[in-house]
Amino acid sequence: MTPTPNASNNDSARADARKTVRVVMQEYLRRDSLLPVLRLVFDLLLFGAAIVGACAFEAWWAKMLMVVPASIAIARLFVIGHDACHGSYTKYDWLNKVIGRIAFLPSLTPFSLWDVGHNVAHHGFTNLKGRDQVWVPMSAEEWAAASPSRRVLERIYRSGFGQGLYYTIEMWWKKLILPSKKHVGVRRAIFIWDNVLVLSVAAAWITALVLWAVYDNHSVTWTLLGGFVLPFLAFNCIMGWVIYVQHTHPDVAWFDKRDEWQKRLGFITTTINVEVPKAVGRILHDILEHGAHHVNTGVPLYRLRAAQTALKTAVPQLARTYVLNWKRYWATVRTCKLYDYANHRWLDFKGRVTAAPVFPEATQTAS
Repeated sequence: MTPTPNASNNDSARADARKTVRVVMQEYLRRDSLLPVLRLVFDLLLFGAAIVGACAFEAWWAKMLMVVPASIAIARLFVIGHDACHGSYTKYDWLNKVIGRIAFLPSLTPFSLWDVGHNVAHHGFTNLKGRDQVWVPMSAEEWAAASPSRRVLERIYRSGFGQGLYYTIEMWWKKLILPSKKHVGVRRAIFIWDNVLVLSVAAAWITALVLWAVYDNHSVTWTLLGGFVLPFLAFNCIMGWVIYVQHTHPDVAWFDKRDEWQKRLGFITTTINVEVPKAVGRILHDILEHGAHHVNTGVPLYRLRAAQTALKTAVPQLARTYVLNWKRYWATVRTCKLYDYANHRWLDFKGRVTAAPVFPEATQTAS
């Protein structure tokens, strides 16, 4: 492969961008203590009120209505737990660990296992195949070698409707709930204890719903659906979708070579900032302000919006952003099925090129 004439200039520009990003983000690393705790309390109350409503209302449709606030509350709490797990939610490490474990309970997420899979693997090696584990696209060769059942799953996952199934199976079940060594590499006592905590809460949650339903002579089935099963599954859909739109887009790059990943600023070219109405972003604690989060995980969620604005101003050529609407979303779904790692192009399931190369010069030098 022959370097392009502008290779040295590109390297210099990327080095300058890396330095600029590091300096710009420093302003947004300040952490509070009281307000983060109040946010946690508010979201816990919202969650508790929704679950109580699913128990107290007798009509099945009223119980089903509680699924919406319950799943939103679980997602909001998860975002707080995610921030605390990064150590960026409050000033104090011990408080972050306590808050993180509490906030993760409604989503049945073991704190220490999320730390390993997310902080170490995902943020340490974002979109680097073999290290990152989230929404990794198959190559055309892998697709050709996959079993029929695996192909069916992949088609469902990338159908535009299957993100919840993806998160439930590929993330929660395989990597968080008593995962095998194949998925976590090592076993630690803290993994077991965090799983015991989460599963104990799940058992207590289900038992309380059943006892309440029996005591009030309500339907146990509808109470469990409205107070546990559907809110949990709806949360998985929210999380699977959020992660999908943040790391799957025609302009988002994936890598299978670490040296290339490092050279091309994998920490910033491997995610995209999804712009939604401000009110929608606030519902999920601005977690869609994802570019700034990947640039520096020390930025707390309550400063992400300002940090993302600063990032766009500082490095507009790298801070990839798009305004999300259904037309663009479905265009992404149709475009991003498989990935050509050599030429950095997205493909469909027939191996046909569906988007321009993320790095045009890479295709020119590889051909």
